[in-house]
Amino acid sequence: MWLKLHDNNGSIFINMDNVMHFQRVEGQRRTTLTFVTNSGSCVTHQVQESPDEIMEMLWEE
Repeated sequence: MWLKLHDNNGSIFINMDNVMHFQRVEGQRRTTLTFVTNSGSCVTHQVQESPDEIMEMLWEE
């Protein structure tokens, strides 16, 4: 499932099926996502949405 999230550069689309882990950045509203790319590499990316907002988006889909 693809979600439209936001980073410092604007909107991005993340395939949540590839996300292995996500957690709140301590002391901030932001979330760090850890996911696997098609090549098998592990990548982390920070988005502006909180983990609670991401969970709500997932439930709405």
